[in-house]
Amino acid sequence: MSEPFWNAKQGALIQCPVKNCGHVGVVITKAHCRIMHGMTRAEIEAEYGLPNTVSKLNRKQIEKLKKEGAKSTL
Repeated sequence: MSEPFWNAKQGALIQCPVKNCGHVGVVITKAHCRIMHGMTRAEIEAEYGLPNTVSKLNRKQIEKLKKEGAKSTL
């Protein structure tokens, strides 16, 4: 059974809670946490909290969030 706070509700998206990540999607997978951040979901939750809900964004808004995350990592 998946953990409900790592999955978005219907019609919404969630954003990875890791600062400067910018990953937005329907689910934040265990693979994303491990590959991109080298942490488990539990470790990310302890350090950064739960994913943020982002409701009904269009494609331009999603791309803007991703670019902002990428810029701040430079």
